[in-house]
This record gives sequence, structure tokens and C-alpha cells, in this order.
Amino acid sequence: MQNWYTDVRNRTEPILEAIRQLEFIKELSDGRLPQDIFHYYIAQDAHYLAFYKKVLAAVGIRCDREEDVQFFLHSATGIIEVENALHGYFLGGRTELPPPSPSCDYYVSYLCRMASFGTREEALAAVLPCFTIYREIGDYILAKQKGQDNPYQEWIATYGGEEFGKSVEKAIEIVDRYAANAPEQILAKMEAAFVQSSRLEWLFWESAYRKEQWAV
Repeated sequence: MQNWYTDVRNRTEPILEAIRQLEFIKELSDGRLPQDIFHYYIAQDAHYLAFYKKVLAAVGIRCDREEDVQFFLHSATGIIEVENALHGYFLGGRTELPPPSPSCDYYVSYLCRMASFGTREEALAAVLPCFTIYREIGDYILAKQKGQDNPYQEWIATYGGEEFGKSVEKAIEIVDRYAANAPEQILAKMEAAFVQSSRLEWLFWESAYRKEQWAV
């Protein structure tokens, strides 16, 4: 299927709109988000990315083309560099973090399952929303901003900028290429994986706003 991403993106617009309407995103956009909530989110993001970079590497080595392998390995190392700097900036060097929340743990477990036991195409579709949704939300926030005095501007600039956008477009191009040669049953699994990861992106931000804790 040509332009697989465009097709699945259109069908998952309700999920993206639900993310835009989250109180976390609204308050982050205008700088009203309480710092304790943002710090909780950043801590959960650190837990998530510690595994996401490994998932990207695992998915990358399953690709056929050397350039695709290199893209995902580079993306994994890029996370180490960029996110470590971002987390250091907002966490102020704190190394003791709260444990992974139920939602964070679920998202990480799902991606690891897709990378280990899903088809290559499923795994590629599962990791894509973390690229595309962050780009869309970053661009959405930038478009709404009226000034640059937001205390979370460093985070916003990371995901709403042109450099990150180039990585997102490359990830889309790779997934579209594999989808173009996939049979219908694999395409259905790809869409299911993309939808589930998109839902988990919503859950990650929603649970961060509640500073989700384990019940027991």
C-alpha cells in the first residue's frame, strides 16, 4: 500500500484530537502546567526512553536496507544525547526517580512485545507514533504560542522544530516502504499496532497529569 501512514493517520485523527484536548497539553502550551506534574512526566519519560531506544535498535536490525538500520540505530543514540540533556535541564541533575507508573510500564511492555514477537512490519508501525505524535503536538503548540516566555520552551522547541521533523519524515518513509509490499493481513496488524501505540501516547500524558501511582 502506497502512503500507508497518510491513510492510518487520517483514521486515527480522533486519537490525536483527544491528545490535543488533554489538560496536560493545554497547560503545557501556555506555561500553566504545575512544575511537579511536568517533573513527574519527565521522570516517566526517562523510564520510557531507557527502553524505547533499545526497542528502536532491535527494530532497526530487522530491516533489510543498511540505511534503514543506520537510521534506527542513529535515532536510538540520538535519544541518549538529546533526551539526557533535556532531562538534565528540567530535573536539575536529580538521579533518584519515582518508579515507572502503570501506564509507562504498560507502554514499554507493549513496545518490547512488538519488537520481540511481532512481525517486522508490526514493530515498525508500533514505534512510529512516538515520532509522529510528538512532532504533531510540538508543531501544534508552537503554532498556538504568542510569546517565548513559556518555562517549558526548551521541551517545546525540541519536538516542534525542523530537525526533529526531518527524522519523523524519514521514519514515515521507511514504514511506508515496508507497508507497500505487505499483504493485507500484515497491513491489518500494522494498523492495529499503530492505533494501540497512539492510544498509549494519550494514556502516557493523561496519566502524567494525574501523577499516576500504583494502587497497591
